[in-house]
Amino acid sequence: MKRFAIVDIETTGSWSASTGITEIAILVHDGKEVVDSFQTLINPGSPVLPYVTRLTGITNEMLRDAPAFPEVAKKIWEMTDDCIFVAHSVNFDYSYLHRAFKELGADFRRKKLCTVRLSRKIFPGYNSYSLGNICSSLGIGFNDRHRAMGDALATVKLFEHCLAHDKEDVVNSSLKRNSKEAMLPPHLPREVYEALPEKTGVYYFHDTGGRIIYVGKAINIRSRIYSHFTGKGARLAFINSIANITYKICGSELIALLLESDEIKRIYPQYNQAQKRDRGNYVLTEYTDIKGIRHLMFAKNHRSIIPIRTFQSFEEAREFMFSLIDEFELCPKYCGIQSSNGACFDYQVKKCKGICAGAEGIKKYNKRVEKALKRFENSQESKLIIDSGRTLNEKSVVVVENGIYQGFGYFDASVTIDSVDKAKTMITPFRHTADVQRILNAID
Repeated sequence: MKRFAIVDIETTGSWSASTGITEIAILVHDGKEVVDSFQTLINPGSPVLPYVTRLTGITNEMLRDAPAFPEVAKKIWEMTDDCIFVAHSVNFDYSYLHRAFKELGADFRRKKLCTVRLSRKIFPGYNSYSLGNICSSLGIGFNDRHRAMGDALATVKLFEHCLAHDKEDVVNSSLKRNSKEAMLPPHLPREVYEALPEKTGVYYFHDTGGRIIYVGKAINIRSRIYSHFTGKGARLAFINSIANITYKICGSELIALLLESDEIKRIYPQYNQAQKRDRGNYVLTEYTDIKGIRHLMFAKNHRSIIPIRTFQSFEEAREFMFSLIDEFELCPKYCGIQSSNGACFDYQVKKCKGICAGAEGIKKYNKRVEKALKRFENSQESKLIIDSGRTLNEKSVVVVENGIYQGFGYFDASVTIDSVDKAKTMITPFRHTADVQRILNAID
C-alpha cells in the first residue's frame, strides 16, 4: 500500500544558501486518510525577514527556544521514510529538506508528487493553481494560511480531491520511473516540455503572464532545458515562475550565440544576468550637421548608434581619433576632441585647414573626412561565415563588413554566395556590440 508524506515548511525568507527552515508539518496519508502527523517550529539559526513575519506570524522570539533541525531530523526522516513526498510546488519543500539533511551528512531521497501539477491535470482550466486559489475554486476550506500545519491540511484536502477525481490515473502515471512530473516546474505543462526539439537554437522561458523571463542558447534545446530543472544551481523562484517555453531553431551554434546575445539586450529578461548591457566598447560614428559639415565622433556603444568601427576602451578610441586628425588634417572640434562654441584651437593658432572659410572650406574638409573613412574601410576585414542551416537543404551565413557585424540569414544550400553584397540581401540586420565582437573573435 502506498503511503504519502504530505509536507509543508515555512522559511526565513526567499531561497538562498543562508535561508533556514522555521516550521514543518508532516501528515502521513495511506491513500484514504491521515494516519500520523507531526508539527514543530525550528530554530533556523538566522533571523526571519520582516516580510516573512508579516506573512506567517512567525517571529524571532517564537523561534528562540525552538529545536534546531538536527534535533528533529530523525523524526522527519522516519516519518517520510518509505513514503511518497507530496507538497504544493514540491521542489521548494523537498529542496530545503534535502539541503538540511546534506549538511548533516545524509542523502535525503524520496519519490515526489506535486499537487500543483496534479491539480492542473485533473482540474484543468483554472486561472491560478496557487494553494489558496485552487482550494477556493474547488470549494476546499482553508485555515491558518501560511503556517505549516494549515497549509499541510489544505494540501491533504486537495490531494484527496485529486485522488477522488483521478479518472485518467494521473497519480500513478506521475510516479512511474520514466515520468518527469516531479522534475518539471509546477506551472509548465508536460506536453510543452515533451514537444521540445533536440536541435540547436535559442529558447525562451515565459511566466504565467506570458512575459519572457529568460533567454538561453543550446546545442540540444531539450537537454539544456532539462539541466535547468535538475542542476544543483537551480533557483526555485526562477523555476517556479516558468509556465511556457518557446524556441527558435538556429542550425548553427554561432548563430544561436549571436541571436541569444541580441535577444537578451532587446528583451532584458528578468533572470538573465550576463549580456543585458553593452559592455565596455566604444564606437566611431559620423553625422552631418545643419551647415553640411561631416562630424566624426567616438562614443560608448548604444543601440541607437550605427558603428563604423569598435574599440575596446576609451583610450584606444581617443588615440585612433588623434591619428585620423593628424593624418588627414581633420578638425579637433568636429572630431569631438575639443569643445568650443567658437573657432577651434587650431584656428586660433593659425593651423586651421580651411573648414571655417565658408562653403568652399566645408567642401574641402568633407572630402578629407571621406578620404579618411575610405582609408579606414579598406583596412577592415569583410568576411562571410557559411555554416549549417536549420534543415539539410539549407545553409546559414553571417556577414561581417569592414569589421562590423551586419547580421545573419539562411539560404538554399544549392545557391552559391560569392560576395558580401549578395549575402546582405539574404540576412536579417543585427547590431554590432562588444558581446558580438567577443563571440566573433572566439571563432577566429
